[in-house]
Amino acid sequence: MTGKCVRLARLFRADKHSVLVALDHAQFHGALPGLESMPSIIENVVAGGADGIILNPGAASACASVYAGQCALVVRVTGASTDRNPSFDYHRSVCSIERAVVLGADAVIAMGFIGGKGEAASLALLTEIAEACSRFGMPLIAEMLPVDPERFQDADWIGLAARVGHELGADIIKAYTTGTDADEKVIHGCGAPFLAAGGPKSADPTELAAHAIGHGAAGIAFGRNVFGADDPRQTVKELVQVVHGVGRKGGTAR
Repeated sequence: MTGKCVRLARLFRADKHSVLVALDHAQFHGALPGLESMPSIIENVVAGGADGIILNPGAASACASVYAGQCALVVRVTGASTDRNPSFDYHRSVCSIERAVVLGADAVIAMGFIGGKGEAASLALLTEIAEACSRFGMPLIAEMLPVDPERFQDADWIGLAARVGHELGADIIKAYTTGTDADEKVIHGCGAPFLAAGGPKSADPTELAAHAIGHGAAGIAFGRNVFGADDPRQTVKELVQVVHGVGRKGGTAR
């Protein structure tokens, strides 16, 4: 579909790799350190050369002048739950695909949970969103996650979640990696371009990125490892270098 092709070309460079920065955490956790000023963090991330940013609808609307024409926009379309809610997988639609189109989105991102009481509703919603994305030519990123935190680094669970997301219609999968060679099977088995999630803040996010790319990932989608860094702009520059690399076709850093 033409719309998806056009939007995906803005999300991924010619080398088929992408560096996304997730700045959508405040919907769940409030003003975390680094997210107190959305215009400021977005400006730094854009200046660092990120290929795209993930924003909630409100921030996408309020900060459009900061990122417009500078990087791709990914709008989060599920949420409606905070970290005060004991049901981690209680997510609902918070933005229609029509609204995402109006906001200028190049893709949307939706959660998909497995292994909890909310699994069926979560995956059914993901399917509905995929159908709407197909109608509007909008790429869908499925952020697939086991509900049990103890399974976050379990290759079998990650692999299942990732493949389910693709089977239900997602164009791209965002999920955790394990930091082991098992990631190669997970990434290649999911059936769609795989973006490695950053997870908790790491001492060296470039190592996480290098591991993911080395095991077949199409890119990364890091949040806390960027906005929680001492110098987010420099951190993004370093991640771009790792993911795209100098000399790789279409991969010269901006």
